[in-house]
Amino acid sequence: MKFMKPLFDQKSHLYLLDAGCGEGTHLSHIQDKLTWKGITELTSVGMDLSKEGIVAAAKEYPHTLWCVADLAHCPFSNQQFDGVFNILSPSNYAEFTRILSEDGCVLKVIPEQYYLRELRCLYEQKKNKPAYSNDNILSRFKDHFKLLSAERLTYRFMLNADLMKPLLHMTPLSWGATEADWQQVQEINLPYVTVDLLILCGKK
Repeated sequence: MKFMKPLFDQKSHLYLLDAGCGEGTHLSHIQDKLTWKGITELTSVGMDLSKEGIVAAAKEYPHTLWCVADLAHCPFSNQQFDGVFNILSPSNYAEFTRILSEDGCVLKVIPEQYYLRELRCLYEQKKNKPAYSNDNILSRFKDHFKLLSAERLTYRFMLNADLMKPLLHMTPLSWGATEADWQQVQEINLPYVTVDLLILCGKK
């Protein structure tokens, strides 16, 4: 949580939002990390449009605030949050700017070139799609926020048979896939997938 270090010295209580929190795993891990670093005055909110994701988050992590809401209409006051997380999720920069405090930070995580490359190869070759590029996403972020840092994180995540189906369902790569596509990919014994991310930190 290097990007939040300046806030530690300025704020006695941090207010954080995970915009597009899914089932809450990322926000829970972030809270644990901050608590381990001694940040105990902390209010965290997870927001997602998926009611199923929010229900799952509330059951698994009952001590955090969770809400079903649209990024285009965040149900929060102006300048309410010191940190906004947006992890592999759509963005609404106008709303992020509105709800972010003047000295707050936005942390956005986007895929890099080799993110899930083992699956991308299958889909991109079959559908004759060009190789993935995040240049437009990065440029748009820089149009709205002053870029403080951009850190790339790349590693391999080991798989087993039980993880293959959830992995296929969580990635947009499978959107529009036919039944034959599903069958082909599920029969492939992938020992791992590549995780390749770019972590952007910005301020207003």
